[in-house]
Amino acid sequence: MNHDFSKTKEISDSIEGMLSPFSMAAMDSLLTFQADLHIDGDMVELGVFRGKSAAILAGRLAGNEGLHLYDIADYFDRSALGKTGANLSFHIGSTLDLRTGDFRDRKRAIRFCHVDASHMFEPTLHEMALADYMLAEDGILCLDDYTNLNYSQILAATFKYLFTRRTDLTMFMVTDEKAYLCRRKMFPKYAGFVLNSMIKSMAERGIDNACIARTDDTPSYGAFYLRSKQDGESDDYYGAELYRHFYQINDHHTPIGLAKRLTRKLRRALPR
Repeated sequence: MNHDFSKTKEISDSIEGMLSPFSMAAMDSLLTFQADLHIDGDMVELGVFRGKSAAILAGRLAGNEGLHLYDIADYFDRSALGKTGANLSFHIGSTLDLRTGDFRDRKRAIRFCHVDASHMFEPTLHEMALADYMLAEDGILCLDDYTNLNYSQILAATFKYLFTRRTDLTMFMVTDEKAYLCRRKMFPKYAGFVLNSMIKSMAERGIDNACIARTDDTPSYGAFYLRSKQDGESDDYYGAELYRHFYQINDHHTPIGLAKRLTRKLRRALPR
């Protein structure tokens, strides 16, 4: 197992909360990829509880970076989180009381934002807006319980935000627990990592049965689904023969790709 991740996971495992080894490995893989790209900056978590996922984030902070933790009450396991040696700040209060003005010093500066707070429809919209304001050009937004249908309103709020608000956020990966979003211009980088390196990265973190699925790819949506293999499943890529043309990265998710598509539409609409 990856040595640095093993130490961080040990701390996370000691903290009360709900975060699977699969999600730990996925989050750490993406944080490590950011480091490989020399992407730096502080991190934010909205909804912390005791700090189980915060420990994973803290484990990938550089010495000059900080992790800003927000929760409605002081549930933080400060003793365990302190073992990460990270620069942590604790904030108590409802996310609904937060405004973009509270984050002026972090505007487009946060490289990873994990939203695991209210889980309700309107608050999720608000939390996504805060994250969008803070997220750096090369940052990642992670939404918890995205596919947990006990909280189906998160799905509805996510896509309302993406398709009715003025934003350049787009989804590049989903799992059975979380959704991961980035700015459109970074989609080829992050989606490319998922496609080409995520299975190996998960195996290095003790998850040796990861599988990727992608059965459609349009300018509106092109996320990869990262999951565990089902019983009897051996392929790393679901339906590789049938869906092989979707296991590649196109530019139509980027601003340039969207501009090209719009230009083609305009040309077709012009009278000849």
